[in-house]
Amino acid sequence: MIKIGTLCHVVDSCLASPFTERAVGRIVEVVSAPYEAPSERYLPGTYYDVLFEGWTFYCRSDKLVPISDPDAEVERWEDAFLDEPVPTVQSTSSRNCGNTFDTFASR
Repeated sequence: MIKIGTLCHVVDSCLASPFTERAVGRIVEVVSAPYEAPSERYLPGTYYDVLFEGWTFYCRSDKLVPISDPDAEVERWEDAFLDEPVPTVQSTSSRNCGNTFDTFASR
């Protein structure tokens, strides 16, 4: 689990919406406790609200690398769900990482 206030690097391989992609490859601050996917249109897994340049977004845990708390345990989606069947219906609005970032306001 990543603690509130932890600084994290967003992995470069994460693709996000045009509004939030500027946080990819940057350092963000975790500002919430972990929670499950915000809606069915997101990939399953653990999410956190993160702060970047005055905006709050949500981000899936496997796209965050803790910097200020290197001992934090981060769930790796690929490992946790590797054996589960892949749904046949997927949102056409999703990009590579299932809209990893989105604005807090749309939640």
